[in-house]
Amino acid sequence: MTVQGVFGPIDTSQLGQVLMHEHLTCADWSMRMNFGSRFYEGDTVAGIAAGQLNKAAALGVRTIVDGTPVNLGRDICLIREVARRTGLNFIASTGFYYQEEPWLAFRDEEQIYDLLMGDCTDGIQGTDSRPGILKAGVGHAGLTPLLEKVLHATGRVSAQTGLSIFCHHDPSIQSGGAILDLFEGCGVPANRVILGHSGDTTDLDYLTAMLERGCWLGMDRFGFCDRDLGLEPRVDTIVALCRRGWGGRLLLSHDLAAYLAFWDSWETTKNSDYLNLEEDYTFIHRRVLPALADKGLDRETAEGLLTQNPRAFFEAQ
Repeated sequence: MTVQGVFGPIDTSQLGQVLMHEHLTCADWSMRMNFGSRFYEGDTVAGIAAGQLNKAAALGVRTIVDGTPVNLGRDICLIREVARRTGLNFIASTGFYYQEEPWLAFRDEEQIYDLLMGDCTDGIQGTDSRPGILKAGVGHAGLTPLLEKVLHATGRVSAQTGLSIFCHHDPSIQSGGAILDLFEGCGVPANRVILGHSGDTTDLDYLTAMLERGCWLGMDRFGFCDRDLGLEPRVDTIVALCRRGWGGRLLLSHDLAAYLAFWDSWETTKNSDYLNLEEDYTFIHRRVLPALADKGLDRETAEGLLTQNPRAFFEAQ
């Protein structure tokens, strides 16, 4: 079985260890075009990303899923360049984030559907790279009218193409059930949906209820242990779910970016010691896997979170 990579189909047997939700950059296109090198320098971003990911590759990572939505600055040329520099498999996404914006609000669903289908059938940004996964997002405001429209278009594309969906969601408002309902109404079964950022909560009852619906959970924000929920509660939640028998439905990642332009200035990023950061694309190997072992999770189950689980997810398409 294959999944679409940026340079063509990848046999799922060749995925190896997979980081299921990362970004090379989240950097707004309008800011790039208007402020140039004061905001973003493409070749430097590529160098930072490649340097960091080569460290992850040395620890066994083989595949990166870049989950950057179109309206957070997805850049297929950057992804392809970093893939060349690192030799890693890259899987790109197409879809939209959850912010309210006129470019989506004043378009009807058919136009949004056509834009996403164009990426899937014609290639992204004039290249022959096609997405291997769809991206959606629901924030703290829940399923707003705009998001209902966007997610419905995304679900239709999924049903048409067979691509699975990663959906950013905020577990604090417990919107997972409504998200799964919407996608199922489009013909997308729960086993083709990842509820992203599920590791941001320790509410085992909520997480178990979502798993019982048949979806996957993204335990994928280990790049934010210094800002949000800490390392230990995230690890404890994974171990507890594994002991309840759900270890085969959990997916690990960091949700990091080599340049995350939401709050990091470009000057700070390019002048940082970016090859020696505490939270980088190697954090799971350096800190999470040892913490899982310390909590008693067996090695086979822990390694499966990075290998067997991603493969099973893509093979369910």
